[in-house]
Amino acid sequence: MAFTKEYARKIILSLDGVRKTERAQRTIYDKAFDKPTNVTDLTDGLSNVAGILGLIFLTSTATGVATGVFSIVAMLAPSEKDDLQDMVYEGYWNLGYLEDFLDHHPEYDLIEVNFPFIEYETQGVRFITGKGAVTRVHSGSGWILL
Repeated sequence: MAFTKEYARKIILSLDGVRKTERAQRTIYDKAFDKPTNVTDLTDGLSNVAGILGLIFLTSTATGVATGVFSIVAMLAPSEKDDLQDMVYEGYWNLGYLEDFLDHHPEYDLIEVNFPFIEYETQGVRFITGKGAVTRVHSGSGWILL
């Protein structure tokens, strides 16, 4: 296997952060897996969400993430690429549930989520690979454990 590790990590996000993370992961899925383009197109797609990249994907620039993603895709065997594509999609899809949660609970301005990740340390990229578990929510009165 080409990845270095799978693990979970707690990250605090606002609704805007969840939306940007979802958009970034979907852009990676679309432009690197579903209908592959090139590093420039992926960089352009990620430039609108650049503020979230370092928090979620390790590398903090759109160019760095795009280059890392295409490097990973190029080195994977077809079955490994299919597996990673499924994991990236799962991460993107499940971020939508967090967005729905925050949309339905406007009293919360932040959530702490324990996300599952797969990390490719050498390329400086990691992906959310599934459903995150919300561990705390924040409102005007402070943090609430769930």
